Amino acid sequence: MTAIAASLGILLITAGASPAQEILEEIQNTGTLKVGIRKDAAPFGYVESGEWEGLCIEMMESFTEELEQQFNRSIELQTIESTLNEASSNGRYRSVRDGRVHLECGPNTISTTPPQGTEFSTKFFVTGTYFLMRPQTRILFKPLGFLEGLDIGVLDDTLTRKFIESRYQLADPISYTGNQGRQQAIRDAMRGTIDAFASDGILLVGEAERQGLTSSQYSLLPNEPLTCISYGMILPSHDQQWIETVNLFIAKGDAINIVTRILTDLVGVESPYIDVTIAAMDKCS
Repeated sequence: MTAIAASLGILLITAGASPAQEILEEIQNTGTLKVGIRKDAAPFGYVESGEWEGLCIEMMESFTEELEQQFNRSIELQTIESTLNEASSNGRYRSVRDGRVHLECGPNTISTTPPQGTEFSTKFFVTGTYFLMRPQTRILFKPLGFLEGLDIGVLDDTLTRKFIESRYQLADPISYTGNQGRQQAIRDAMRGTIDAFASDGILLVGEAERQGLTSSQYSLLPNEPLTCISYGMILPSHDQQWIETVNLFIAKGDAINIVTRILTDLVGVESPYIDVTIAAMDKCS
């Protein structure tokens, strides 16, 4: 019985150790690049008039073209919705870890300890923490002070929340959750239900624009970001060749400048998108 058990153990270990098909090989064989993109993260991924749009769509179309040249065959870009909810099958990290997508493109803050089974690419964008508020609140709002007694909206389970709770201990953090959290927080800030909403500058502008707000209808403070945040794509940690391929695409294209150019083409040089991006690049790059 002991010998049989040992033999079974060896078989199980051997079966578990067999490598999964490498991603580049899979893409070449199937002709499909599967990319996770969120629908609640303008300008990276959002829905406009029923159409899925965003910077990640544009970037992944360029990446698909590179893969077509590499493999000398047509490649279909398949966009699959990802979310912040890791309890669901379409959680952004879970989707990558489980092989539902080959990578996830979005505002993923690079950290030194990504979730197990995943890894971040090199940075493709930089931004930082800002406060969004009504213009009339700006006069009284002092981001270099303590913000004592002010209601500051934050998204749950984010680095921004941790920063606000650490830096502004006398403020009152108001939590927002779920895919609609950012949308609701900005609405509350514009109604005056909360004093301000703290988040990544590029995402604040993106959601404000998506809600139809003009730059004169809201204010961002301070003039430069309070923190520096780098975004990376989420990749499976087991496939080093795929990681190198994605990082090479980012490096070759100078992705930060490409994203800035796309933004400029879409919204013009006078857009708040450009202002917060340049401010972040000046401070953080």
